[in-house]
Amino acid sequence: MVLGMILYEGVDLLYNVVRLGYNGVTGTYNWWYKTEEHEKEEKHKEAKEMIEELKKLNNRVKELEGALTESKT
Repeated sequence: MVLGMILYEGVDLLYNVVRLGYNGVTGTYNWWYKTEEHEKEEKHKEAKEMIEELKKLNNRVKELEGALTESKT
């Protein structure tokens, strides 16, 4: 029982140390090469483009609905 607890705590400690090390290295890399800012800009640009496309599609649907209602009357 004590051996199991020691193994569990050892694995938990090892996992947390590796995770902290990985996060530290990736954070330093992203900070040094400014990759995170570039990725955020790309995501923002993609989202903007998608919003514009949705606006165009909504306007087109409204035009078609208007044309349908006019043709029915």
